[in-house]
Amino acid sequence: MVRFKVPESVLVVIHTRELDVRLVDWELANVYEIYPVWRHRYADGVTHNTEHVFGLEVSAGTAVRLDPREHVRHEWLDWRAAADRCFSPSNAEAILQLPRRTAPRRR
Repeated sequence: MVRFKVPESVLVVIHTRELDVRLVDWELANVYEIYPVWRHRYADGVTHNTEHVFGLEVSAGTAVRLDPREHVRHEWLDWRAAADRCFSPSNAEAILQLPRRTAPRRR
């Protein structure tokens, strides 16, 4: 039995802030075309993916443990430098939203 990928994913922008760990739903979803080279992973006729965006605030110095099946390395960067390094336009755009998404909250 062939198992196809579900054309739905999650983009989590991990960043530091002087808070306890907190996951925030940015209530943003990007729909983009799946590159033809990767379409074999999906059922016939699937051409687009929906990506749900979250922000994960962690304390500076939080240890990072990668899943070697998904990532080979990590690096903490200034948000502008991180956006410049992105291959994915939706990842870059999410990172560029950090200043607005992490502005001090009004009480």
